[in-house]
Amino acid sequence: MWNLISFNKFVVRFVLFTGVILSFGIAESTEVIAALVKKRLSTDGTVLDLGGLKIGIAGAKKLAKIEALSNVQVLLLQGNKIQYKGMKALAKSPFVKNIKHLDLWGNYLGDMGVKALVDSPNFNNLENLKLWKNEVGDDGLELLIDSPKFKNLKTLLLNNNFITERGVGYLVKVDFSSLETLGLFRNAIGDNGALQLAATDNLPKLKVLYVGENTVTDVGSVPLIKSFKFPDLELLDLSLNSLGKKTVKAVFKRNKKRPIQIIYR
Repeated sequence: MWNLISFNKFVVRFVLFTGVILSFGIAESTEVIAALVKKRLSTDGTVLDLGGLKIGIAGAKKLAKIEALSNVQVLLLQGNKIQYKGMKALAKSPFVKNIKHLDLWGNYLGDMGVKALVDSPNFNNLENLKLWKNEVGDDGLELLIDSPKFKNLKTLLLNNNFITERGVGYLVKVDFSSLETLGLFRNAIGDNGALQLAATDNLPKLKVLYVGENTVTDVGSVPLIKSFKFPDLELLDLSLNSLGKKTVKAVFKRNKKRPIQIIYR
């Protein structure tokens, strides 16, 4: 019969060899998380990819205590289901101060998870923040954009959340003069949200804008296509909306003046 120590040693070897976390709670083991970090950390110690490992809340709490995070600049945590409590633990970690790129896709953070990130005294150097599929609503977005620490973001991806025109209203009132990529795909901003984006002066460096699948019609898409508030814009994604002939005509006219890639199918 194996004792607990022998089992833990087997688990650590398994993780080191495969990089796979099993599904029966072993993320609660500090040894397992440490083994994952060792395997998934780049040679120079600046990139840590733990995407898809489902480390959960317990794993996030253990991760927050690992000193090897100190040199990490890119932390990829997609699909780990760390939720609010896991985010709160990471936000308190003294080892996350150098992180510039944080990918939190599919972690079910909710607005409280965003608040934990905002309240963190350690996440002060972020340039790229990916919050896809995290059940973030307008209140969470308001918290995020009201915080001065996020004013220098270059990328903000909020795809597949619960953001409406109210959230866009908060967004366009704040100076995001460094933001180059804004993702709002698969939310519910509607025509009013699109119109607010089309009229803002606070996104002057925007190069990529995703507003596909947002119940936008020609009423919102045409002013957005015609807008020259984004002089550096290269890509406008309007896909999977209810668009008609007016949008097609606006795309044609816009590209005669300054061609950009517009996705509207």
